Amino acid sequence: MTRSNNSRAGVRRGRATALLVVAGLAGAAFASVAVVATPAAAEGGSYLLPGNLLVSRSVYAGNAGTVTAGQTILPPGCVTGCVIANSDGTYPNVWNNDQADANFGITSPIYLDQLTPSGRWVSSLKISDRRLVTSFPSKSELALNLSTDGRYITFMGYVAPVNGLDVSNSNTPGAFDPTNPVPGADFRAVAQVDARGRLQITETNAYSGNNGRAAILNNSHGANVYYTAGNGGNGGNPQPAAIITGTGAQFIVPRATPGPTTPLGSFNVTQLGLPADKVGKDTNFRGLTVFDNVVYYTKGSGGNGVNTVYFVDTTGQACPNGVGLPAPGATLPTSPIAFDPALLQTEGIEPTNMCILKGFPTALKTKTAFPLPLLQQHHCLGCPRCC
Repeated sequence: MTRSNNSRAGVRRGRATALLVVAGLAGAAFASVAVVATPAAAEGGSYLLPGNLLVSRSVYAGNAGTVTAGQTILPPGCVTGCVIANSDGTYPNVWNNDQADANFGITSPIYLDQLTPSGRWVSSLKISDRRLVTSFPSKSELALNLSTDGRYITFMGYVAPVNGLDVSNSNTPGAFDPTNPVPGADFRAVAQVDARGRLQITETNAYSGNNGRAAILNNSHGANVYYTAGNGGNGGNPQPAAIITGTGAQFIVPRATPGPTTPLGSFNVTQLGLPADKVGKDTNFRGLTVFDNVVYYTKGSGGNGVNTVYFVDTTGQACPNGVGLPAPGATLPTSPIAFDPALLQTEGIEPTNMCILKGFPTALKTKTAFPLPLLQQHHCLGCPRCC
């Protein structure tokens, strides 16, 4: 069990703020656990109460008829490369369909469960009846994060119906990849929940062909922007420009109409003096946190790039060789990176503005533990009372 460091800024400002993050799989449900408590959350008959835990989870909602063995064509809407389901929708045998369809997944409803610190259930808030879902068996999304002012919880999902097939590998409407074997189109979205359980959804064309995994709202000092983490692309090479610009670290304005994707940051293994690999895959990010006005990311999967801890360098001086420490006085990003469209297909998003955090792995395809707990330890060295 680890604590997400973006909550620590709240502790240091004297707020009664806490956030716990856990991931697990049990039976037909998976959970990504997190918790919030702030003085503001206690005001005005709040739904979420100070000191309690908040747990995001999903439960498989399908039945035998959701998929028909020997009849259902996968992926839905396919023209070439189509296969026939080999199992019906009965849990758990439904997952045998991934033997025929490598993109197989089924969307499922999202719940936010409120628990006391001792584990007593308080309440559940169902999200999916408000058009946002997650996807079984993909468990990368639903990470919960506090906003920088500690007043909101954010996470990511898909704008799609419950029991939708192969949504987690579908395109997004504004970033269509004709080589993606899943031809459907579904927005990814950031969900923002306040202390009264009120939901705000912001759709995005980012993460086409894959999934958004985490989001943090920066709403301090007049800012109003989401920083998000995820992965994009499910087709061949070369990838369309919108796939390259819509992966990794993204900059999303709350409630904005979905349009062209706007990357927040970019890293390329060539910064380390290594030969280039698949464009856009060096930033297959999963973990996300904000600490001392710096946005950190972790990469712990994928066949390209370095599995390690990264940060966005807003000063342009922290790491000329791809590795370094955040510069003193760094500020949080207030705009997306200004990149050169002419270089996308050959060099990816240039210029780069991300670095590997000094002291963490720098070798390609590093075989190491997922680095988020290491990030916590790194921060504890400088702030023991924050851990």
